Amino acid sequence: MKDGIKKLLKPVYNGGKMLVYSLLGFFWERGLFLNANAKKLYRYRNVHKGRRCFLVGAGPSLTAEDLDRIEGEISIGCNMLYKFYDKTRWRPQYYCMTDRVYAKYQSREMTDHVDAPIFTPKSTYVRMAGDKSKMISVHDIYDYNVYKLRGKMLSYCWLKASVMLFMIELAVYMGFEEIYLLGVDCTSTYTAKNHHFTEDYADAWTREAEQRRMRRDLKRRQMTPEEMGAHNYRRQMEGFAAVKAFADKKGVRIYNATRGGELEVFPRTTLEKALGVCYNKSV
Repeated sequence: MKDGIKKLLKPVYNGGKMLVYSLLGFFWERGLFLNANAKKLYRYRNVHKGRRCFLVGAGPSLTAEDLDRIEGEISIGCNMLYKFYDKTRWRPQYYCMTDRVYAKYQSREMTDHVDAPIFTPKSTYVRMAGDKSKMISVHDIYDYNVYKLRGKMLSYCWLKASVMLFMIELAVYMGFEEIYLLGVDCTSTYTAKNHHFTEDYADAWTREAEQRRMRRDLKRRQMTPEEMGAHNYRRQMEGFAAVKAFADKKGVRIYNATRGGELEVFPRTTLEKALGVCYNKSV
């Protein structure tokens, strides 16, 4: 009964948010009536026009050696990648977090280690602790069955399945025209034995919260862990396919330089080839 009411009210609730956020975005995109957060977000629009970047996920294929190879590149990291900092010289210029569980339990630790600007959806931002002067929030809309890309982050963005989708939309907003994905394995949290680059990726509080979330989702959807893993993988691939179509229309090229993994939506390349054939353009 409760879920049925939520399902009926969700479109109305989201519709109201879209109306308000679109109105604010209309002015903010023109540099008008900007609040402190919007001023920061506004400054990053097309700031890297025509350049390339590396978006780094936290998959098990990621290595410190590969991170050292992109040390001189513009990159965007996410979540608990700072746990690699003691093994690599690499530091990303930007950082992202979208997961509300990690935001609640590990964002303070993250902000203690990360000096880069941290971009996050507003619904995640309100759950984050630590130094919020580093954070830049984006209004967001979430509906389990809906995902749309508009390319207007000063208004709002839609969320779905993976922080990497948010990171790609952010990179396009910043003006990057060539994007390389690294460490984006798309392994399942339900079935994979190791789905991150380190075993201590999540602390005890986060692991317990993740387990509660997984048990709730399995019960709600009446699925086995294997079925839920396959279901979530399909949702991720749907999201990546939508992002690819969006990027193609914008003339933005996205390549997957991950070593292995299960993401085949984007053309594959190797990190060595990417670093050998591409070059940095001056700002």
